[in-house]
Amino acid sequence: MLLTAVLGGLLSGASAAHASDPVCRPSLLGTPNVICTVPSDTDGLRIDFITWTKNDSDLREFDDIRQINLSCTPGETFVIGVTVGFIEEVDQNTGSTPVTCPGSRPPAALRIESGECSRDQNGPGFTCHARWAGGVDPATASWQVTTRRPAPYVITDAGARVTEAHFSCNYNQAESDYRTTLTVRDAVGAQASWSAYVCAW
Repeated sequence: MLLTAVLGGLLSGASAAHASDPVCRPSLLGTPNVICTVPSDTDGLRIDFITWTKNDSDLREFDDIRQINLSCTPGETFVIGVTVGFIEEVDQNTGSTPVTCPGSRPPAALRIESGECSRDQNGPGFTCHARWAGGVDPATASWQVTTRRPAPYVITDAGARVTEAHFSCNYNQAESDYRTTLTVRDAVGAQASWSAYVCAW
């Protein structure tokens, strides 16, 4: 994650927080960045040093910097901590602020999560079940066959992201099995496919 320091440079004088949490806000540029600042009230004390942390991990590149700019992943949550030391006092003042990175978390890539086919227990048929994940709702599911076979009977629950197809089989044919392909398309045009053979002995 790229972290860049902005505005403020090295800090000196009475311009940081005294026993207070850092103030964090989204970047005004509409980018997934958060700007955090040490509050200005120091009760007239002179600052000796400033250190920053993110989820308790040191951000040493920001040492002694009053205002920092952190790039982040949209929707990410974390805690920014700051410790301020003063020349006139031995004690250090520490504060922290929970932060949520601005913007929406991008959806996971559309994919077929699982798929299986099996011969029907009753009658000469074959049934395939599949489940998809990711992508942008609503999505559609379609089943195709590669030969001149009857189209399957399809039941899809887009809300649950599941689909099943029922195939008619003629086991008297020399080659009864054939290939079917499931294609799922989401609301923004992304697609994922899965294939299997049906009507196999």
